[in-house]
Amino acid sequence: MTYRNEIELVFDAASFKSATSSAQSLSNSRIDLWYIAANREQNPIPLTAEKDFFLQNIRDHIRGLAQAETSIKELLLAVSVAWNKANAVQDGVRLLNISCPTKITKTSDNSILARAMLLIAPLSTKVQIDFHLACLSESGGIKLEVSPSATVIYGERFNEPKMKEFLLTRCGDMVDERGQSSMVPWGTAVAELGEKLLARGKK
Repeated sequence: MTYRNEIELVFDAASFKSATSSAQSLSNSRIDLWYIAANREQNPIPLTAEKDFFLQNIRDHIRGLAQAETSIKELLLAVSVAWNKANAVQDGVRLLNISCPTKITKTSDNSILARAMLLIAPLSTKVQIDFHLACLSESGGIKLEVSPSATVIYGERFNEPKMKEFLLTRCGDMVDERGQSSMVPWGTAVAELGEKLLARGKK
């Protein structure tokens, strides 16, 4: 089965709990999740570091499910919701990178770091903005926690804890599905922070 023509899920339906009865097998069958958007004929999308990270974590999560106790609907929902969150992160990184050079680094099997450099030229100041993401596998699916931070590299000595608090208030500490969040995108929040720092530095 494919989702959004971006990923393909391969599994044995007989191993999962049906609507009328439980699966007979007590052992899990082989299950795979692949990225297919890079090879499609129309509008191919290369696999990015962050998408590959989420793909691995989603694959690990669904392989850990007790198939005889999980319905196919629950399986598909877990994959689609998690992938929608991955797309939300991808959107956030792309918008952030428009105004601030951003680099993605894998820090562990279940965590990555999005690091952006905010340059406030009139103040000859550079601020490092980090968004730490942790991917947690829970009974209800994949949970994505976000922890922002800000560090002055050079220039004006702005209050780093207050910058972190600002980012946390604007962006939140969780990643929701694409289009479902009420929080401000990372790029917007960082741009707002830059404006606030510029105004404060000119006083």
